[in-house]
Formats: sequence, structure tokens, C-alpha cells
Amino acid sequence: MKLGFVLPVEGEIATRAAVLDTARAAEASGADSVWTTDRILQPGAPPGGYPYSEDRGAIAFRTGRSWLEPIATMGLVAGVTERVRIGTNVLVVPYRHPVVLAQELASLDALSEGRILLGAGVGWMAEEFAALGVPREERGARTDEAIRLMRELWASREAVRFEGRFWTVENMGLPARPTRPGGPPVLIGGNSDAAARRVAALGDGWLGADLSPEQTLDFLAGLRALGAEPGVLELSMRIRVEPEGGTDALGGADAGALADRLAAYRATGIDLLVIDVMNLPDPVAAVEGIARIA
Repeated sequence: MKLGFVLPVEGEIATRAAVLDTARAAEASGADSVWTTDRILQPGAPPGGYPYSEDRGAIAFRTGRSWLEPIATMGLVAGVTERVRIGTNVLVVPYRHPVVLAQELASLDALSEGRILLGAGVGWMAEEFAALGVPREERGARTDEAIRLMRELWASREAVRFEGRFWTVENMGLPARPTRPGGPPVLIGGNSDAAARRVAALGDGWLGADLSPEQTLDFLAGLRALGAEPGVLELSMRIRVEPEGGTDALGGADAGALADRLAAYRATGIDLLVIDVMNLPDPVAAVEGIARIA
């Protein structure tokens, strides 16, 4: 099982130095990948309906909390690393025009020599969709069409014709070429039944979030029932390591208990465990410590 780490892109710790130091530490530790997260607008009051844990929603969407844009952050990280893959966990695809996003990601893939991963999500915050002028009820259909359009643009060295429900491209092609044929892998984010269907239909992999090992096994069984091939897809889970009152690198978390937790996820058969260390006192030391435990 490979390890990835979420970069410190949220909150007071979201600084250039912290992002770069954490990315370098992840690469030096032998980690597979580093990951950004996505937010376009921050609400003036905590929104309801966060699809994962309530405590996470209360923290992450507090008014005034800093949050670095993922595409810009990925470009910065690509310039100071040589090996680690760089992904979004996740990017809210329907917030962006897919042609612009395809050109941005193709450029990043070229500049990073093929290390970019698109973790694709559909989004959830009603207030954000309204402010961006995107109908929330169309988010799933827009995401599916955007993925198909971006893949056509990445795959062709000629002009393409694409006519969809939301976007049309008539005899045009991208000026940037991704390093990998077909462009960056698209890993579908989410724990819902709709996400599972999207993984099976469109994904190169899955990015789960905050599921227990037992819940992870249930989701993987659902993917197999949909005809998805676990050996073909890259399967991952994102978890958080929370401080437990101590002042050491792991915020007081018990190293033995954490090792057992990592082993439980390894036993599910997932390919990649993405660890969020943003709430720990020192993300760099946490990356180094977790890599030793794993």
C-alpha cells in the first residue's frame, strides 16, 4: 500500500513555506503522492449538509479560514519535486469550464513530466454553486460530461468535435500536450452510490474519504458488483490523523495505535492511503513520523 499526504493548504498553516516543506518531506520519505484540496468561496456562516463528518465541516468551513487554490498550488509543488505524484483530493469539477481545466492540467502534466492526478468531485455546498452560477442539481451530469470532454482533448493531437448537453467544441484542440497519452488519470472522489457508478463508468480510480476499514471493504464490494476491476483501478482512502492533546510530532497520537490503523487499511486491499496531517502541530515532522511507522 502506497502512502500519500495532504498538503497544508487550509487554515493558518497554509503558507508557501509549509506547503513546500511538506511536499519535500513527503518526497524524501518515499511517499507516493501529495494532494491539494479545493474551495472557491468561503461562506459567511458555516453551511449545513457537509457530506462527511460534522466536526470536519465545522472546522473547514469556518468564516475567514484560509484555503489555497489547488491548480496554483500544484504548479508550485511540481517545481520543487521530482518524483511524487501531485493530485487534487478533490477538485470540484462542475465549478470550472472543462476546456480551461483541460488546458491547465495538460500544462501541469507536461511541466511535471507526467505526475498529475485529477481527483474529481461533484461538490456539495449550495451557497457556492449559487454564487458561481452553476445549477447544483446538474453537478453530476456536468462532471460526467466534463470528464469525457477533457479526455477527448487530452487524447487527440488534432482538432476535436464534441457536442454535449453543456459544452460544445467545434474543430478545436488544446495547445498544451500532457506528458502521458490520454492525459492525467481521473480518480473519482466520493463515498456515495452515485460515486461508485461514476468510478465504474468513467474512473481510472477511486478516492474515498473518512470511511472505516470495514466501510471501505463494503464500498469495494459494491464496485465489484458494478463490474469495476479492482486490479485495473487505483483505489484509495483519505483519512485524518487528529491531535490527542500531546505536543509531539503526532500531536499526542499513539504511534502503535496509528500503526495498527494503517495496517487495517492495508488489509482492505486499497492501493493508496492518503493521510491528512493538517491538524497536527508540525506537518513536516508528522509526514516523517508516519512514514517511519508505516
